[in-house]
Amino acid sequence: MAERYYYSIASGSSGNCGLYMADGTAILIDLGVSLRKITTALAALGLALGDIAAVLLTHEHIDHVKGLPMFLKKGRAPVFASRGTAEALAEKDPLCADRLNVFDSGERFWVRDVDITPFATPHDAAESVGYILEHGGSRFGFATDLGFVPRDAADCLRGCEAVVLESNHDPHMLQAGPYPYSLKMRVAGPAGHLSNPDCAVFAADLVKNGARTLILAHLSEKNNIPELALQQTRAALRGLPACEVIVAPRERMEQPVIFGEEDASCSLSG
Repeated sequence: MAERYYYSIASGSSGNCGLYMADGTAILIDLGVSLRKITTALAALGLALGDIAAVLLTHEHIDHVKGLPMFLKKGRAPVFASRGTAEALAEKDPLCADRLNVFDSGERFWVRDVDITPFATPHDAAESVGYILEHGGSRFGFATDLGFVPRDAADCLRGCEAVVLESNHDPHMLQAGPYPYSLKMRVAGPAGHLSNPDCAVFAADLVKNGARTLILAHLSEKNNIPELALQQTRAALRGLPACEVIVAPRERMEQPVIFGEEDASCSLSG
Protein backbone atom coordinates (compact mmCIF):
# COMPACT_ATOMS: atom_id res chain seq x y z
CA MET A 1 0.00 0.00 0.00
CA ALA A 2 1.23 3.50 -0.77
CA GLU A 3 2.52 5.72 2.00
CA ARG A 4 -0.30 8.26 1.63
CA TYR A 5 -3.92 7.56 0.73
CA TYR A 6 -7.54 8.34 1.53
CA TYR A 7 -10.25 5.71 1.76
CA SER A 8 -13.90 6.71 1.99
CA ILE A 9 -15.84 4.30 4.20
CA ALA A 10 -19.16 6.15 3.82
CA SER A 11 -20.17 9.45 2.24
CA GLY A 12 -23.56 11.16 2.07
CA SER A 13 -26.55 12.18 4.13
CA SER A 14 -26.92 8.67 5.59
CA GLY A 15 -23.41 8.54 7.05
CA ASN A 16 -19.86 9.83 6.71
CA CYS A 17 -16.52 8.29 7.62
CA GLY A 18 -13.13 8.30 5.94
CA LEU A 19 -9.62 7.05 6.58
CA TYR A 20 -6.47 9.11 6.02
CA MET A 21 -3.24 7.10 6.00
CA ALA A 22 0.25 8.60 6.04
CA ASP A 23 3.31 6.40 6.46
CA GLY A 24 1.54 4.04 8.85
CA THR A 25 -0.40 6.66 10.78
CA ALA A 26 -4.12 5.88 10.34
CA ILE A 27 -6.62 8.63 11.15
CA LEU A 28 -10.39 8.35 10.88
CA ILE A 29 -12.38 11.46 9.97
CA ASP A 30 -15.90 11.23 11.41
CA LEU A 31 -17.76 8.15 12.66
CA GLY A 32 -21.12 8.47 10.94
CA VAL A 33 -21.80 4.75 10.44
CA SER A 34 -21.87 1.74 12.71
CA LEU A 35 -18.64 0.49 14.23
CA ARG A 36 -19.24 -2.83 12.47
CA LYS A 37 -19.17 -1.11 9.08
CA ILE A 38 -16.02 0.74 10.05
CA THR A 39 -14.19 -2.39 11.24
CA THR A 40 -15.27 -4.30 8.13
CA ALA A 41 -13.91 -1.54 5.91
CA LEU A 42 -10.66 -1.41 7.86
CA ALA A 43 -10.28 -5.17 7.58
CA ALA A 44 -10.47 -4.88 3.79
CA LEU A 45 -7.30 -2.77 4.04
CA GLY A 46 -5.60 -5.15 6.45
CA LEU A 47 -6.24 -2.86 9.41
CA ALA A 48 -7.93 -3.30 12.78
CA LEU A 49 -9.48 -0.85 15.21
CA GLY A 50 -6.29 -0.94 17.25
CA ASP A 51 -4.34 0.44 14.29
CA ILE A 52 -6.24 3.75 14.39
CA ALA A 53 -4.06 6.54 15.78
CA ALA A 54 -6.83 9.13 16.18
CA VAL A 55 -10.34 10.17 15.20
CA LEU A 56 -11.18 13.69 14.00
CA LEU A 57 -14.80 14.82 14.26
CA THR A 58 -16.11 17.60 12.02
CA HIS A 59 -19.35 18.28 13.97
CA GLU A 60 -22.06 16.65 16.06
CA HIS A 61 -24.75 15.80 13.47
CA ILE A 62 -25.77 12.14 13.58
CA ASP A 63 -24.52 11.32 10.09
CA HIS A 64 -21.02 12.13 11.39
CA VAL A 65 -21.11 10.64 14.91
CA LYS A 66 -23.48 7.65 14.75
CA GLY A 67 -20.66 5.22 15.58
CA LEU A 68 -19.06 7.38 18.28
CA PRO A 69 -20.65 5.81 21.39
CA MET A 70 -19.56 2.30 20.40
CA PHE A 71 -16.13 3.54 19.37
CA LEU A 72 -15.65 5.12 22.79
CA LYS A 73 -16.48 1.75 24.35
CA LYS A 74 -14.26 -0.41 22.15
CA GLY A 75 -11.63 1.90 20.63
CA ARG A 76 -8.52 3.21 22.35
CA ALA A 77 -7.58 6.01 19.96
CA PRO A 78 -8.07 9.63 21.08
CA VAL A 79 -11.07 11.42 19.59
CA PHE A 80 -10.61 15.10 18.72
CA ALA A 81 -13.45 17.62 18.49
CA SER A 82 -13.90 21.37 18.51
CA ARG A 83 -15.01 22.90 21.78
CA GLY A 84 -18.53 23.54 20.47
CA THR A 85 -18.84 20.03 19.07
CA ALA A 86 -17.61 18.48 22.31
CA GLU A 87 -20.09 20.48 24.40
CA ALA A 88 -22.97 19.54 22.10
CA LEU A 89 -22.05 15.85 22.30
CA ALA A 90 -21.60 15.96 26.08
CA GLU A 91 -25.12 17.36 26.46
CA LYS A 92 -26.51 14.27 24.73
CA ASP A 93 -24.11 11.80 26.35
CA PRO A 94 -22.20 12.88 29.49
CA LEU A 95 -19.73 10.04 28.96
CA CYS A 96 -18.33 11.96 25.98
CA ALA A 97 -17.14 14.78 28.21
CA ASP A 98 -14.18 12.84 29.61
CA ARG A 99 -13.25 11.04 26.41
CA LEU A 100 -12.97 13.85 23.87
CA ASN A 101 -9.81 15.83 23.21
CA VAL A 102 -11.04 19.39 22.81
CA PHE A 103 -9.45 22.05 20.62
CA ASP A 104 -10.31 25.57 19.53
CA SER A 105 -10.73 26.30 15.83
CA GLY A 106 -7.36 27.05 14.28
CA GLU A 107 -5.43 25.37 17.12
CA ARG A 108 -2.82 23.03 15.64
CA PHE A 109 -2.03 19.65 17.15
CA TRP A 110 -0.10 16.51 16.22
CA VAL A 111 -1.05 12.87 15.82
CA ARG A 112 2.26 11.08 15.70
CA ASP A 113 4.03 12.58 12.66
CA VAL A 114 0.92 14.21 11.17
CA ASP A 115 0.44 17.95 11.76
CA ILE A 116 -3.28 18.79 11.96
CA THR A 117 -4.88 22.22 11.61
CA PRO A 118 -8.65 22.53 12.07
CA PHE A 119 -10.48 25.45 10.46
CA ALA A 120 -14.01 26.78 10.88
CA THR A 121 -16.69 25.83 8.35
CA PRO A 122 -20.13 27.46 7.92
CA HIS A 123 -22.71 24.85 8.85
CA ASP A 124 -25.73 24.78 11.14
CA ALA A 125 -23.91 22.91 13.87
CA ALA A 126 -22.44 23.92 17.22
CA GLU A 127 -18.92 24.53 15.85
CA SER A 128 -18.20 22.62 12.65
CA VAL A 129 -14.68 22.37 11.27
CA GLY A 130 -12.64 21.06 8.37
CA TYR A 131 -9.07 19.83 8.60
CA ILE A 132 -5.65 20.21 7.02
CA LEU A 133 -3.37 17.22 7.60
CA GLU A 134 0.31 17.66 6.76
CA HIS A 135 2.89 14.91 6.51
CA GLY A 136 6.28 14.82 4.84
CA GLY A 137 5.70 18.09 3.01
CA SER A 138 2.34 16.93 1.62
CA ARG A 139 -0.91 18.68 2.58
CA PHE A 140 -4.32 16.99 2.59
CA GLY A 141 -7.55 18.96 3.05
CA PHE A 142 -10.98 17.85 4.21
CA ALA A 143 -13.97 20.19 3.79
CA THR A 144 -17.58 19.00 3.80
CA ASP A 145 -20.82 20.36 5.31
CA LEU A 146 -20.29 23.97 4.33
CA GLY A 147 -22.85 26.24 2.75
CA PHE A 148 -20.11 28.23 1.06
CA VAL A 149 -16.32 28.43 1.14
CA PRO A 150 -15.25 31.31 3.41
CA ARG A 151 -12.03 33.18 2.70
CA ASP A 152 -10.20 31.72 5.71
CA ALA A 153 -11.17 28.17 4.77
CA ALA A 154 -10.14 28.77 1.16
CA ASP A 155 -6.76 30.09 2.30
CA CYS A 156 -6.23 26.95 4.39
CA LEU A 157 -7.15 24.59 1.55
CA ARG A 158 -5.07 26.24 -1.17
CA GLY A 159 -1.78 24.44 -1.61
CA CYS A 160 -3.14 21.03 -0.61
CA GLU A 161 -2.05 18.17 -2.86
CA ALA A 162 -5.34 16.33 -2.26
CA VAL A 163 -8.71 17.61 -1.03
CA VAL A 164 -11.98 15.96 -0.03
CA LEU A 165 -14.53 18.60 -1.04
CA GLU A 166 -18.29 18.62 -0.66
CA SER A 167 -20.40 18.49 -3.83
CA ASN A 168 -23.73 17.95 -2.13
CA HIS A 169 -26.53 18.90 -4.49
CA ASP A 170 -27.65 20.11 -7.87
CA PRO A 171 -29.64 23.34 -7.30
CA HIS A 172 -32.31 22.41 -9.87
CA MET A 173 -32.78 18.91 -8.46
CA LEU A 174 -33.01 20.35 -4.95
CA GLN A 175 -35.70 22.87 -5.88
CA ALA A 176 -37.73 20.29 -7.84
CA GLY A 177 -37.18 17.52 -5.30
CA PRO A 178 -39.27 16.11 -2.43
CA TYR A 179 -37.83 18.13 0.46
CA PRO A 180 -40.17 20.57 2.23
CA TYR A 181 -39.52 24.23 1.47
CA SER A 182 -37.82 24.92 4.81
CA LEU A 183 -35.35 22.07 4.30
CA LYS A 184 -34.61 23.20 0.74
CA MET A 185 -33.78 26.65 2.08
CA ARG A 186 -31.58 25.16 4.77
CA VAL A 187 -29.60 22.97 2.37
CA ALA A 188 -29.12 25.80 -0.14
CA GLY A 189 -28.38 28.44 2.50
CA PRO A 190 -25.03 29.77 3.73
CA ALA A 191 -25.04 27.35 6.68
CA GLY A 192 -26.13 24.36 4.62
CA HIS A 193 -24.29 22.33 1.99
CA LEU A 194 -22.07 23.14 -0.98
CA SER A 195 -23.74 22.80 -4.39
CA ASN A 196 -22.18 21.22 -7.48
CA PRO A 197 -21.61 24.60 -9.21
CA ASP A 198 -20.01 26.14 -6.13
CA CYS A 199 -17.86 23.05 -5.66
CA ALA A 200 -16.73 23.24 -9.28
CA VAL A 201 -15.72 26.89 -9.00
CA PHE A 202 -13.64 26.26 -5.90
CA ALA A 203 -12.21 23.05 -7.37
CA ALA A 204 -10.68 25.13 -10.17
CA ASP A 205 -9.19 27.47 -7.57
CA LEU A 206 -7.66 24.49 -5.76
CA VAL A 207 -6.16 23.03 -8.93
CA LYS A 208 -4.64 26.40 -9.82
CA ASN A 209 -3.01 26.31 -6.39
CA GLY A 210 -1.53 22.82 -6.56
CA ALA A 211 -4.29 20.27 -5.99
CA ARG A 212 -3.75 17.10 -8.03
CA THR A 213 -6.41 14.88 -6.44
CA LEU A 214 -9.99 15.90 -5.68
CA ILE A 215 -12.51 13.65 -3.98
CA LEU A 216 -16.09 14.90 -4.30
CA ALA A 217 -17.99 13.94 -1.17
CA HIS A 218 -21.23 14.14 0.82
CA LEU A 219 -23.43 13.84 -2.29
CA SER A 220 -27.16 13.96 -1.61
CA GLU A 221 -28.99 10.76 -2.49
CA LYS A 222 -32.15 12.64 -3.49
CA ASN A 223 -30.73 15.88 -4.91
CA ASN A 224 -27.67 14.82 -6.86
CA ILE A 225 -26.24 12.29 -9.30
CA PRO A 226 -22.56 11.29 -9.13
CA GLU A 227 -22.13 11.70 -12.90
CA LEU A 228 -23.57 15.21 -12.72
CA ALA A 229 -21.27 16.29 -9.89
CA LEU A 230 -18.27 14.89 -11.73
CA GLN A 231 -19.30 16.50 -15.03
CA GLN A 232 -19.59 19.97 -13.52
CA THR A 233 -16.23 19.80 -11.79
CA ARG A 234 -14.51 18.36 -14.87
CA ALA A 235 -15.91 21.21 -16.97
CA ALA A 236 -14.48 23.77 -14.56
CA LEU A 237 -11.04 22.13 -14.75
CA ARG A 238 -10.65 22.23 -18.54
CA GLY A 239 -7.38 23.83 -19.53
CA LEU A 240 -5.92 23.52 -16.03
CA PRO A 241 -3.12 21.20 -14.84
CA ALA A 242 -4.05 17.51 -14.73
CA CYS A 243 -6.09 16.50 -11.70
CA GLU A 244 -7.59 13.19 -10.65
CA VAL A 245 -11.26 13.69 -9.74
CA ILE A 246 -13.13 10.95 -7.90
CA VAL A 247 -16.67 10.80 -6.53
CA ALA A 248 -16.85 9.15 -3.12
CA PRO A 249 -19.65 6.54 -3.18
CA ARG A 250 -22.26 6.25 -0.43
CA GLU A 251 -20.77 2.94 0.65
CA ARG A 252 -17.06 2.22 0.99
CA MET A 253 -14.69 2.67 -1.91
CA GLU A 254 -13.44 -0.33 -3.85
CA GLN A 255 -9.88 0.85 -3.33
CA PRO A 256 -8.03 3.73 -1.65
CA VAL A 257 -7.20 6.95 -3.47
CA ILE A 258 -3.43 7.16 -3.57
CA PHE A 259 -1.81 10.58 -3.46
CA GLY A 260 1.09 11.62 -5.63
CA GLU A 261 0.54 9.34 -8.61
CA GLU A 262 1.98 10.88 -11.76
CA ASP A 263 -0.77 9.74 -14.11
CA ALA A 264 -3.80 11.81 -13.17
CA SER A 265 -7.22 11.30 -14.69
CA CYS A 266 -10.89 12.03 -14.08
CA SER A 267 -12.99 9.08 -13.00
CA LEU A 268 -15.87 7.82 -10.91
CA SER A 269 -15.31 5.55 -7.95
CA GLY A 270 -18.10 3.34 -6.73
